[in-house]
Formats: sequence, structure tokens, C-alpha cells
Amino acid sequence: MSSTPTRFRRDVAEWVLGLPVAAAFGFTFEELADGRSVTRLPWRPEHSHVVGAFQASPVATLADFTGASAAMTLLPTESAAATMDYTVKFLTEARGDELVARGHVLRAGRTVTVTSVDVYAASPGVETLCAAAFVTVRNLSAGD
Repeated sequence: MSSTPTRFRRDVAEWVLGLPVAAAFGFTFEELADGRSVTRLPWRPEHSHVVGAFQASPVATLADFTGASAAMTLLPTESAAATMDYTVKFLTEARGDELVARGHVLRAGRTVTVTSVDVYAASPGVETLCAAAFVTVRNLSAGD
């Protein structure tokens, strides 16, 4: 059985990574299409006060951007999204070499999209679910 390569919404990646706060955090996209987004954030001293462990803010920020980006993949080119609300539940310490966030759209509406995001603390060969989030975004057309 052959697998079809996943599309990648470069326009969404460029728009999101063009935001100053996204650039400051330094995350990257691994997957970005068809209502899905996978992001990675390597550990840096700026992300914590303890070596190798992420503080809550980078975990929550990554969840927010991952969920909003997943939503944007279902919107037409030149569209955007703005976070209306997000809830993050921290499940365990986020200790690892990087964070990996996997988001997918739960419900895409005309004006509002809801996504779910799981965030993992990862080190070679090990991923530990450290947070789960729901992200609700307002879909914005080019004229909004």
C-alpha cells in the first residue's frame, strides 16, 4: 500500500512564523495541512528556569499556535485566524529535549473553528504527553 505525501500549507506557515511572538519562541512546523498541524519547539534556557524542563507558558503558547494553525489549513489562501479562547490542562512536567504538539480540527464552522492539541515532552525515543488543549479560533477572511 502506498502512502500519499501530506500537503503542506506554506502560506499558513509563513503567516504564522512572520508573527514576532512566534519567531521569538522559535518553533517549527513538521506537518501543516488538511486540518492538522504538528509543531516542534527545542528546549532553550529562555523557556524555563530548570535545565531540560519547559515552563507552562511555552507549552501553552505552542498549543495555541498549533491549534490555530491547524484551523487555518482549512481556510482559503489569504485568510487568517485569531484565538478566541484556549484551555490547557497540564498533565505532568514537560521535561525533554523538545516539545512536540499535534493538533487537529474537531469542528470547522463558517466563523469559528475548534481544535484539539496534545503536547508531548520528547527526548530521543521517548514522548510523554504533558498537556492537552482545546483552541477556539475566529476565522478571518482577507476582508476582515
